[in-house]
Amino acid sequence: MASLLRPGNAGSNTAADHITTGRLALAQLPKEYRQGRQTLTRTDSAGGTHEFVAWLAQHGRWLSYSVGMTVTDAIHQAVLTVPPTAWAAAVEPGGEIRDGAWAAELTGDVLRGWPKDIR
Repeated sequence: MASLLRPGNAGSNTAADHITTGRLALAQLPKEYRQGRQTLTRTDSAGGTHEFVAWLAQHGRWLSYSVGMTVTDAIHQAVLTVPPTAWAAAVEPGGEIRDGAWAAELTGDVLRGWPKDIR
């Protein structure tokens, strides 16, 4: 866990601050956990910037990450085209099904500008 004190007027989507905080958090981990899929970085939509996600996905870092995104009209329209058979029940960290929650992958133009292989 790491935090960064910022001025009260700092914007929420400041990628440079998210990257700095990410570096501070990774530096606290034992060396074998500073890269690799066993380390998960999570952020809400404030961290959902192209620059921060590109930093997380940087070649050689190979971190797992879960980034919240603002649902734009383009994303909303893409979700509406997902066929019912493509949806899967969402699963909680303990393995139980999350009541009323479903997940599906989006691909194509709606992901333009994001790192390759993002889902």
